[in-house]
Amino acid sequence: MGERGAVSLDVVVLPWLAFGHMIPFLELSKRLAARGHTVTFLSTPRNLARLPPVPANLSDLVRLRPLQIPRVDGLPEGAESTADVPPEKNELLKKACDGLAAPFAVFLADACAAGRKPDWVINDFCHHWLPPIADERKVLCATFHITTVTMNALLGPRWANAKYPRSAPEDFTVPPKWIPFPSSIAFCRREAEWVADAFHYSSLTPPVWLTSCASGKPRNAVSSSSTAAATRSSLGCSTSSPTSSGSPSSPPGSCCRPTSPTTAPPPAPRSCGGSTTSLPNPSSTSLWGARRR
Repeated sequence: MGERGAVSLDVVVLPWLAFGHMIPFLELSKRLAARGHTVTFLSTPRNLARLPPVPANLSDLVRLRPLQIPRVDGLPEGAESTADVPPEKNELLKKACDGLAAPFAVFLADACAAGRKPDWVINDFCHHWLPPIADERKVLCATFHITTVTMNALLGPRWANAKYPRSAPEDFTVPPKWIPFPSSIAFCRREAEWVADAFHYSSLTPPVWLTSCASGKPRNAVSSSSTAAATRSSLGCSTSSPTSSGSPSSPPGSCCRPTSPTTAPPPAPRSCGGSTTSLPNPSSTSLWGARRR
């Protein structure tokens, strides 16, 4: 049972292959375990071996499970995180990350077949292939962003970037058009160049607030679901419904809810479409690597 008396949950987390992401995901896992929830932490074998140990009182609830990283031409042997490669080889690591789709699909299928279907999968910003796989098994997804609300507001949700597309560095050196009040906050030129280069895959990644591919409804909409409300309560998060201004409540696991007008309203519900999951081929050009047109 969770600390607040709600039903204990089975949660799976999968961070990006960087210790700046894995460590916050591990801290999230420990916070959830401290509330009585079971957490399966997925990463590659060498990354798991380098993580700080889980406290003894939580070790029964936080399980570290490896996913085998695929072989990618040019990626050094044993390279499983950004700490293992120079910056110019990060694109190869991104291809390898895309190749984790297949072992993740096997893991989830085996868990469901064994009667251990997760209640939630919490993924990172980069796992564009994960929601369709989880949706096939009717498993809910949420994205855990390690960045601040301010940073998310500057980057913007999918609907805002579709309405106000940005591609050149100059587009990022001025406040976003979706900020609803006067602001002088923007990226400096050096930061803008990096963000513009990263935005070439923005149209391919899931939005900040994930939607349910099966129902077409926001996954984090809790006002009409007592089950979802109980889930959020057991995680220690707010059970409030989205505000009248349209700002969404946070997905379970984030344990915070945007309250300032810097957070843009959620995108329109979307559907992943179809029932067949197409897994990326790690030997082909990664979706991350598609250059801006």
